[in-house]
Amino acid sequence: MRSLAIVAVFLWPAITFAEQTYSNSDLVRFHVPGAYTNEDLKKISAEAAPRGKAATAPAPAAFALPEIDTRRFQDEYDGLLARHVRLSADLAIERQRIEFSESAFAGDTSTIAPRLGYRARVASLVLELEKRIAILDVEMDLILETARKGRFAIDRRSR
Repeated sequence: MRSLAIVAVFLWPAITFAEQTYSNSDLVRFHVPGAYTNEDLKKISAEAAPRGKAATAPAPAAFALPEIDTRRFQDEYDGLLARHVRLSADLAIERQRIEFSESAFAGDTSTIAPRLGYRARVASLVLELEKRIAILDVEMDLILETARKGRFAIDRRSR
């Protein structure tokens, strides 16, 4: 009940002033230069509507798309695919290092290798690599979809 009273207190001004209308006498308060009053509009003579046919606009010029060849789509797709392969390799290496850091061999002090706790240190890197790979997947799908709509063939195999 108390919350309803608080809501009513806040909504009361909105409810009371919601349907406020303005008249010509209110224009004096606004000081809008060049504003027409209803009396001004009544003094203006109504113009007759044109009875003839309106002038037709010239036909729009044919919109020509620039020549887009399959090569451009293929090059863009190949570039994204190369970045995807590199990031996937980085991610695989980091996952192997994480697995090694959690194995029994991680405690050897004579080697320079990841030690216990390596997962926590590189968690943000692994998440970033996964995010970038997901973004590349979406970009590659968009290129494939755009090429498909334009009826261009793209070779999806790596070169």
